[in-house]
Amino acid sequence: MLIKKQGRFDTGERQMRKDSIFMNLINKERLLNTFFEILRIKSPSKNEKEIIEYISEILKKLGLKVYKDDCGVKFNSNSGNITCYLPSNDDRKRIPIFLGAHVDTVSLNGEVIPVLKNGKVLNKNKNCILGGDDKVAVAAILEAARVIVENSLRTGEIFLIFTISEEAMILGAKYLDLKKVGAEYGFVFDGEGDIGTIFDKAPYHNSIEIEITGKAAHAGTVPEKGISSIKAASDAISRLKLGRIDSETTCNIGIINGGVATNIIPERTEIKAEARSLKLFKLQKITDRIKSTFQDSARNNKARIKIKVEREYDGFKIGENEKVILIAKKAIQNMGIKPKIKPTGGGSDVNIFNAKGKKSITLSSAMENVHSNNEYVKVRELLKLSALILEICSLT
Repeated sequence: MLIKKQGRFDTGERQMRKDSIFMNLINKERLLNTFFEILRIKSPSKNEKEIIEYISEILKKLGLKVYKDDCGVKFNSNSGNITCYLPSNDDRKRIPIFLGAHVDTVSLNGEVIPVLKNGKVLNKNKNCILGGDDKVAVAAILEAARVIVENSLRTGEIFLIFTISEEAMILGAKYLDLKKVGAEYGFVFDGEGDIGTIFDKAPYHNSIEIEITGKAAHAGTVPEKGISSIKAASDAISRLKLGRIDSETTCNIGIINGGVATNIIPERTEIKAEARSLKLFKLQKITDRIKSTFQDSARNNKARIKIKVEREYDGFKIGENEKVILIAKKAIQNMGIKPKIKPTGGGSDVNIFNAKGKKSITLSSAMENVHSNNEYVKVRELLKLSALILEICSLT
Protein backbone atom coordinates (compact mmCIF):
# COMPACT_ATOMS: atom_id res chain seq x y z
CA MET A 1 0.00 0.00 0.00
CA LEU A 2 1.02 3.61 -0.38
CA ILE A 3 2.50 4.95 2.84
CA LYS A 4 1.18 8.23 4.19
CA LYS A 5 3.85 10.79 5.09
CA GLN A 6 2.77 14.09 6.65
CA GLY A 7 -0.68 13.80 5.07
CA ARG A 8 0.68 13.02 1.59
CA PHE A 9 1.38 9.79 -0.25
CA ASP A 10 4.97 8.62 -0.48
CA THR A 11 5.70 7.93 -4.14
CA GLY A 12 8.85 6.11 -3.12
CA GLU A 13 12.39 7.32 -3.60
CA ARG A 14 13.72 3.79 -3.21
CA GLN A 15 15.08 1.94 -6.19
CA MET A 16 12.36 0.94 -8.64
CA ARG A 17 11.63 -2.71 -9.26
CA LYS A 18 12.72 -4.12 -12.61
CA ASP A 19 9.21 -5.32 -13.39
CA SER A 20 5.78 -5.68 -11.85
CA ILE A 21 5.28 -8.52 -9.36
CA PHE A 22 1.95 -9.18 -11.10
CA MET A 23 3.39 -10.06 -14.52
CA ASN A 24 3.57 -13.76 -13.66
CA LEU A 25 -0.11 -13.81 -12.67
CA ILE A 26 -1.30 -12.59 -16.05
CA ASN A 27 -2.49 -15.31 -18.42
CA LYS A 28 -0.85 -14.10 -21.63
CA GLU A 29 -2.67 -16.55 -23.91
CA ARG A 30 -6.07 -15.69 -22.42
CA LEU A 31 -5.35 -11.95 -22.59
CA LEU A 32 -4.37 -12.16 -26.26
CA ASN A 33 -7.36 -14.36 -27.10
CA THR A 34 -9.70 -11.88 -25.43
CA PHE A 35 -8.06 -8.99 -27.24
CA PHE A 36 -8.35 -10.73 -30.61
CA GLU A 37 -12.00 -11.64 -29.98
CA ILE A 38 -13.08 -8.12 -29.11
CA LEU A 39 -11.09 -6.69 -32.02
CA ARG A 40 -13.12 -8.88 -34.37
CA ILE A 41 -16.37 -7.50 -32.96
CA LYS A 42 -17.30 -4.43 -34.97
CA SER A 43 -18.32 -1.67 -32.58
CA PRO A 44 -18.30 1.74 -34.25
CA SER A 45 -19.95 4.46 -32.19
CA LYS A 46 -23.68 3.89 -31.67
CA ASN A 47 -23.40 0.21 -32.64
CA GLU A 48 -21.89 -1.35 -29.51
CA LYS A 49 -24.51 -3.91 -28.48
CA GLU A 50 -22.47 -7.01 -29.42
CA ILE A 51 -19.31 -6.01 -27.58
CA ILE A 52 -21.26 -4.83 -24.53
CA GLU A 53 -22.94 -8.24 -24.33
CA TYR A 54 -19.55 -9.97 -24.72
CA ILE A 55 -18.03 -7.97 -21.86
CA SER A 56 -21.08 -8.49 -19.66
CA GLU A 57 -20.87 -12.26 -20.00
CA ILE A 58 -17.21 -12.34 -18.98
CA LEU A 59 -17.89 -10.23 -15.90
CA LYS A 60 -20.95 -12.25 -14.90
CA LYS A 61 -18.95 -15.49 -15.15
CA LEU A 62 -16.58 -14.00 -12.58
CA GLY A 63 -19.56 -13.66 -10.24
CA LEU A 64 -19.57 -9.87 -10.43
CA LYS A 65 -22.53 -7.53 -10.36
CA VAL A 66 -23.05 -5.91 -13.75
CA TYR A 67 -25.35 -2.98 -14.49
CA LYS A 68 -26.11 -1.82 -18.01
CA ASP A 69 -27.86 1.50 -18.45
CA ASP A 70 -30.16 2.53 -21.29
CA CYS A 71 -28.45 5.77 -22.23
CA GLY A 72 -28.14 4.69 -25.85
CA VAL A 73 -31.80 5.44 -26.54
CA LYS A 74 -31.03 9.12 -25.94
CA PHE A 75 -28.61 9.38 -28.87
CA ASN A 76 -29.58 6.46 -31.13
CA SER A 77 -27.07 3.88 -29.96
CA ASN A 78 -28.19 0.24 -29.78
CA SER A 79 -26.70 -0.29 -26.33
CA GLY A 80 -25.72 1.35 -23.04
CA ASN A 81 -22.79 1.75 -20.67
CA ILE A 82 -21.62 -0.97 -18.29
CA THR A 83 -20.86 -0.38 -14.62
CA CYS A 84 -19.46 -3.31 -12.65
CA TYR A 85 -18.60 -3.65 -8.96
CA LEU A 86 -15.77 -5.64 -7.38
CA PRO A 87 -16.18 -5.64 -3.59
CA SER A 88 -13.18 -5.23 -1.31
CA ASN A 89 -11.71 -8.39 0.18
CA ASP A 90 -9.50 -6.58 2.68
CA ASP A 91 -10.43 -5.53 6.25
CA ARG A 92 -7.98 -2.66 6.08
CA LYS A 93 -9.27 0.73 5.02
CA ARG A 94 -8.76 1.16 1.29
CA ILE A 95 -9.45 3.90 -1.23
CA PRO A 96 -12.30 2.96 -3.60
CA ILE A 97 -11.33 3.55 -7.24
CA PHE A 98 -12.80 3.12 -10.69
CA LEU A 99 -11.17 1.88 -13.88
CA GLY A 100 -12.48 2.97 -17.27
CA ALA A 101 -12.31 2.26 -21.00
CA HIS A 102 -14.60 2.88 -23.96
CA VAL A 103 -15.81 0.04 -26.16
CA ASP A 104 -16.56 1.89 -29.40
CA THR A 105 -14.26 2.70 -32.29
CA VAL A 106 -14.23 5.21 -35.09
CA SER A 107 -15.88 4.02 -38.31
CA LEU A 108 -14.43 0.91 -39.94
CA ASN A 109 -13.69 0.27 -43.59
CA GLY A 110 -14.01 -3.52 -43.81
CA GLU A 111 -13.21 -6.44 -41.52
CA VAL A 112 -10.76 -6.49 -38.64
CA ILE A 113 -8.47 -9.50 -39.06
CA PRO A 114 -6.06 -9.28 -36.11
CA VAL A 115 -2.69 -10.97 -36.55
CA LEU A 116 0.46 -11.18 -34.45
CA LYS A 117 3.61 -10.12 -36.28
CA ASN A 118 7.02 -9.26 -34.81
CA GLY A 119 5.56 -8.81 -31.35
CA LYS A 120 2.80 -6.51 -32.56
CA VAL A 121 -0.94 -6.97 -33.01
CA LEU A 122 -2.13 -5.37 -36.24
CA ASN A 123 -4.91 -5.69 -38.78
CA LYS A 124 -4.15 -7.98 -41.73
CA ASN A 125 -6.70 -5.92 -43.66
CA LYS A 126 -4.54 -2.93 -44.58
CA ASN A 127 -7.59 -0.88 -45.56
CA CYS A 128 -9.09 -0.84 -42.07
CA ILE A 129 -8.26 0.33 -38.57
CA LEU A 130 -7.33 -2.21 -35.90
CA GLY A 131 -9.63 -0.77 -33.23
CA GLY A 132 -7.05 -0.93 -30.47
CA ASP A 133 -8.44 2.42 -29.34
CA ASP A 134 -9.73 1.56 -26.80
CA LYS A 135 -10.18 -2.21 -26.96
CA VAL A 136 -6.63 -2.71 -25.73
CA ALA A 137 -7.78 -1.24 -22.39
CA VAL A 138 -10.98 -3.30 -22.39
CA ALA A 139 -8.96 -6.51 -22.74
CA ALA A 140 -6.42 -5.45 -20.11
CA ILE A 141 -9.08 -4.50 -17.55
CA LEU A 142 -10.93 -7.79 -18.09
CA GLU A 143 -7.70 -9.74 -17.56
CA ALA A 144 -6.92 -7.75 -14.41
CA ALA A 145 -10.40 -8.48 -13.06
CA ARG A 146 -9.92 -12.18 -13.73
CA VAL A 147 -6.55 -12.18 -11.94
CA ILE A 148 -8.00 -10.37 -8.92
CA VAL A 149 -10.91 -12.79 -8.58
CA GLU A 150 -8.95 -15.98 -9.31
CA ASN A 151 -6.13 -15.13 -6.91
CA SER A 152 -8.23 -13.39 -4.24
CA LEU A 153 -5.90 -10.40 -4.41
CA ARG A 154 -6.37 -7.87 -1.65
CA THR A 155 -7.86 -4.69 -3.02
CA GLY A 156 -10.27 -2.00 -2.03
CA GLU A 157 -13.60 -1.52 -3.75
CA ILE A 158 -13.19 -1.35 -7.51
CA PHE A 159 -15.73 -0.10 -10.01
CA LEU A 160 -15.33 -0.93 -13.69
CA ILE A 161 -16.78 1.42 -16.28
CA PHE A 162 -17.11 0.53 -19.96
CA THR A 163 -18.61 3.39 -21.94
CA ILE A 164 -20.19 3.58 -25.37
CA SER A 165 -19.91 6.26 -28.07
CA GLU A 166 -16.79 7.95 -26.69
CA GLU A 167 -15.64 8.63 -30.24
CA ALA A 168 -18.94 10.46 -30.86
CA MET A 169 -18.24 13.48 -28.64
CA ILE A 170 -18.04 11.35 -25.47
CA LEU A 171 -21.78 10.72 -25.44
CA GLY A 172 -21.74 7.58 -23.27
CA ALA A 173 -19.89 9.25 -20.41
CA LYS A 174 -22.12 12.34 -20.64
CA TYR A 175 -25.17 10.21 -19.89
CA LEU A 176 -23.51 7.87 -17.38
CA ASP A 177 -25.02 7.97 -13.88
CA LEU A 178 -21.92 8.28 -11.70
CA LYS A 179 -24.01 8.03 -8.54
CA LYS A 180 -23.65 4.28 -8.98
CA VAL A 181 -19.86 4.64 -8.80
CA GLY A 182 -18.87 4.90 -5.15
CA ALA A 183 -15.32 6.04 -5.81
CA GLU A 184 -13.79 9.51 -5.86
CA TYR A 185 -10.72 8.61 -7.90
CA GLY A 186 -10.52 7.03 -11.33
CA PHE A 187 -8.06 5.80 -13.93
CA VAL A 188 -8.98 5.68 -17.61
CA PHE A 189 -6.64 3.90 -20.02
CA ASP A 190 -7.14 5.75 -23.29
CA GLY A 191 -3.82 7.39 -24.14
CA GLU A 192 -1.50 6.59 -27.01
CA GLY A 193 2.01 5.25 -26.48
CA ASP A 194 3.99 2.84 -24.31
CA ILE A 195 3.00 2.36 -20.67
CA GLY A 196 4.26 5.07 -18.34
CA THR A 197 2.61 8.36 -19.38
CA ILE A 198 0.11 10.19 -17.19
CA PHE A 199 -2.02 12.83 -18.90
CA ASP A 200 -2.81 15.45 -16.27
CA LYS A 201 -4.44 18.08 -18.51
CA ALA A 202 -6.93 17.97 -21.36
CA PRO A 203 -8.57 20.72 -23.42
CA TYR A 204 -11.87 22.51 -23.50
CA HIS A 205 -13.65 21.81 -26.78
CA ASN A 206 -16.13 23.86 -28.80
CA SER A 207 -17.91 22.55 -31.88
CA ILE A 208 -18.95 25.22 -34.39
CA GLU A 209 -21.64 24.80 -37.04
CA ILE A 210 -21.94 27.47 -39.72
CA GLU A 211 -24.66 27.81 -42.35
CA ILE A 212 -24.17 30.31 -45.17
CA THR A 213 -27.09 31.12 -47.47
CA GLY A 214 -26.51 32.92 -50.76
CA LYS A 215 -28.70 32.96 -53.87
CA ALA A 216 -29.09 30.29 -56.54
CA ALA A 217 -28.80 31.21 -60.22
CA HIS A 218 -27.86 29.53 -63.50
CA ALA A 219 -24.07 29.32 -63.53
CA GLY A 220 -23.79 29.46 -67.31
CA THR A 221 -26.32 32.14 -68.31
CA VAL A 222 -26.81 34.53 -65.35
CA PRO A 223 -24.07 33.84 -62.77
CA GLU A 224 -24.03 37.53 -61.80
CA LYS A 225 -27.55 37.12 -60.38
CA GLY A 226 -26.35 34.51 -57.90
CA ILE A 227 -24.54 34.71 -54.56
CA SER A 228 -22.15 31.85 -54.02
CA SER A 229 -22.27 30.49 -50.50
CA ILE A 230 -19.20 28.37 -51.31
CA LYS A 231 -17.23 31.48 -52.25
CA ALA A 232 -18.24 33.18 -49.01
CA ALA A 233 -17.12 30.11 -47.06
CA SER A 234 -13.85 29.89 -49.00
CA ASP A 235 -13.04 33.54 -48.42
CA ALA A 236 -13.46 33.04 -44.67
CA ILE A 237 -11.44 29.83 -44.52
CA SER A 238 -8.57 31.39 -46.48
CA ARG A 239 -8.26 34.08 -43.81
CA LEU A 240 -8.15 31.69 -40.84
CA LYS A 241 -5.11 30.13 -39.26
CA LEU A 242 -5.91 26.45 -38.87
CA GLY A 243 -4.21 23.49 -37.21
CA ARG A 244 -1.78 24.26 -34.38
CA ILE A 245 -2.49 27.77 -33.08
CA ASP A 246 -0.08 27.53 -30.13
CA SER A 247 1.17 24.87 -27.72
CA GLU A 248 -2.21 24.78 -25.98
CA THR A 249 -4.68 25.50 -28.79
CA THR A 250 -5.85 23.89 -32.04
CA CYS A 251 -8.48 24.67 -34.65
CA ASN A 252 -9.88 22.65 -37.55
CA ILE A 253 -12.43 22.96 -40.36
CA GLY A 254 -13.54 19.35 -40.65
CA ILE A 255 -16.59 19.24 -42.96
CA ILE A 256 -17.77 21.43 -45.85
CA ASN A 257 -20.99 20.60 -47.68
CA GLY A 258 -22.49 22.89 -50.30
CA GLY A 259 -24.03 23.13 -53.73
CA VAL A 260 -26.24 20.76 -55.72
CA ALA A 261 -24.89 20.90 -59.30
CA THR A 262 -22.07 22.47 -61.28
CA ASN A 263 -24.50 24.57 -63.34
CA ILE A 264 -26.11 26.19 -60.29
CA ILE A 265 -24.57 28.94 -58.17
CA PRO A 266 -24.49 27.25 -54.72
CA GLU A 267 -27.13 28.79 -52.49
CA ARG A 268 -26.38 26.94 -49.25
CA THR A 269 -23.15 25.74 -47.66
CA GLU A 270 -22.66 24.09 -44.27
CA ILE A 271 -19.35 24.08 -42.42
CA LYS A 272 -18.48 22.11 -39.30
CA ALA A 273 -15.44 23.16 -37.31
CA GLU A 274 -13.92 22.72 -33.90
CA ALA A 275 -11.59 24.56 -31.54
CA ARG A 276 -9.73 23.21 -28.52
CA SER A 277 -7.51 24.72 -25.88
CA LEU A 278 -6.12 23.90 -22.47
CA LYS A 279 -7.03 27.48 -21.49
CA LEU A 280 -10.64 28.60 -21.54
CA PHE A 281 -9.84 32.19 -22.50
CA LYS A 282 -7.83 30.97 -25.49
CA LEU A 283 -10.71 28.77 -26.58
CA GLN A 284 -13.05 31.74 -26.46
CA LYS A 285 -10.56 33.86 -28.41
CA ILE A 286 -10.19 31.42 -31.30
CA THR A 287 -13.95 30.71 -31.34
CA ASP A 288 -14.71 34.44 -31.58
CA ARG A 289 -12.15 34.77 -34.38
CA ILE A 290 -13.83 32.01 -36.38
CA LYS A 291 -17.25 33.57 -35.89
CA SER A 292 -16.20 37.09 -36.81
CA THR A 293 -14.24 35.93 -39.87
CA PHE A 294 -17.22 34.05 -41.29
CA GLN A 295 -19.60 36.89 -40.43
CA ASP A 296 -17.35 39.41 -42.23
CA SER A 297 -17.07 37.15 -45.27
CA ALA A 298 -20.83 36.59 -45.44
CA ARG A 299 -21.44 40.33 -45.22
CA ASN A 300 -18.84 41.09 -47.90
CA ASN A 301 -20.45 38.53 -50.20
CA LYS A 302 -24.00 39.73 -49.39
CA ALA A 303 -24.91 36.32 -47.98
CA ARG A 304 -26.81 35.40 -44.82
CA ILE A 305 -25.20 33.39 -42.04
CA LYS A 306 -26.14 31.33 -38.98
CA ILE A 307 -23.56 30.18 -36.43
CA LYS A 308 -24.05 27.71 -33.61
CA VAL A 309 -21.38 27.12 -30.97
CA GLU A 310 -21.65 24.24 -28.52
CA ARG A 311 -19.33 23.29 -25.68
CA GLU A 312 -18.72 19.59 -26.15
CA TYR A 313 -16.78 19.20 -22.91
CA ASP A 314 -14.74 21.16 -20.40
CA GLY A 315 -11.03 20.79 -19.89
CA PHE A 316 -9.34 19.72 -16.67
CA LYS A 317 -6.04 19.99 -14.82
CA ILE A 318 -5.00 17.62 -12.03
CA GLY A 319 -2.26 18.75 -9.65
CA GLU A 320 0.85 16.59 -9.27
CA ASN A 321 0.19 16.14 -5.54
CA GLU A 322 -3.36 14.86 -6.02
CA LYS A 323 -3.85 11.28 -4.80
CA VAL A 324 -4.84 10.02 -8.23
CA ILE A 325 -1.53 11.24 -9.70
CA LEU A 326 0.55 9.91 -6.79
CA ILE A 327 -1.07 6.48 -7.05
CA ALA A 328 -0.43 6.33 -10.81
CA LYS A 329 3.19 7.44 -10.41
CA LYS A 330 3.88 4.82 -7.74
CA ALA A 331 2.23 2.09 -9.81
CA ILE A 332 4.32 3.01 -12.86
CA GLN A 333 7.49 3.08 -10.77
CA ASN A 334 6.62 -0.41 -9.53
CA MET A 335 6.78 -1.46 -13.17
CA GLY A 336 10.38 -0.31 -13.33
CA ILE A 337 9.33 2.64 -15.50
CA LYS A 338 9.98 6.33 -14.94
CA PRO A 339 6.62 8.13 -15.06
CA LYS A 340 6.05 10.95 -17.54
CA ILE A 341 3.42 13.59 -16.92
CA LYS A 342 2.14 15.74 -19.77
CA PRO A 343 -1.00 17.32 -21.22
CA THR A 344 -3.04 15.91 -24.10
CA GLY A 345 -4.83 17.68 -26.93
CA GLY A 346 -7.53 15.03 -27.08
CA GLY A 347 -10.74 14.76 -25.13
CA SER A 348 -11.92 11.56 -23.46
CA ASP A 349 -14.29 10.20 -20.84
CA VAL A 350 -11.98 11.72 -18.23
CA ASN A 351 -13.10 15.23 -19.23
CA ILE A 352 -16.65 14.30 -18.34
CA PHE A 353 -15.75 12.40 -15.16
CA ASN A 354 -13.79 15.36 -13.81
CA ALA A 355 -16.62 17.74 -14.72
CA LYS A 356 -18.93 15.48 -12.69
CA GLY A 357 -16.68 15.65 -9.62
CA LYS A 358 -14.65 12.45 -10.02
CA LYS A 359 -10.90 13.12 -9.84
CA SER A 360 -9.56 11.03 -12.71
CA ILE A 361 -6.69 10.85 -15.17
CA THR A 362 -5.88 9.27 -18.50
CA LEU A 363 -2.93 6.91 -18.80
CA SER A 364 -1.13 5.64 -21.90
CA SER A 365 -2.42 2.24 -22.94
CA ALA A 366 -0.07 0.72 -25.54
CA MET A 367 -1.93 1.75 -28.69
CA GLU A 368 -0.08 3.36 -31.59
CA ASN A 369 -1.20 5.26 -34.73
CA VAL A 370 -4.83 5.24 -33.59
CA HIS A 371 -7.63 6.11 -36.02
CA SER A 372 -5.44 5.04 -38.93
CA ASN A 373 -4.86 1.93 -41.04
CA ASN A 374 -1.34 1.70 -39.55
CA GLU A 375 -2.62 1.15 -36.02
CA TYR A 376 -0.91 -1.49 -33.89
CA VAL A 377 -0.39 -2.66 -30.30
CA LYS A 378 2.82 -4.13 -28.88
CA VAL A 379 2.13 -7.37 -27.03
CA ARG A 380 4.69 -6.58 -24.37
CA GLU A 381 2.98 -3.26 -23.66
CA LEU A 382 -0.43 -4.94 -23.52
CA LEU A 383 0.91 -7.24 -20.79
CA LYS A 384 2.36 -4.24 -18.98
CA LEU A 385 -1.01 -2.51 -19.15
CA SER A 386 -2.73 -5.37 -17.31
CA ALA A 387 0.08 -5.40 -14.76
CA LEU A 388 -0.20 -1.64 -14.30
CA ILE A 389 -3.91 -1.96 -13.60
CA LEU A 390 -3.16 -4.60 -10.97
CA GLU A 391 -0.48 -2.36 -9.45
CA ILE A 392 -2.99 0.48 -9.16
CA CYS A 393 -5.58 -1.80 -7.57
CA SER A 394 -3.06 -3.11 -5.06
CA LEU A 395 -1.98 0.37 -3.95
CA THR A 396 -5.37 1.79 -3.09
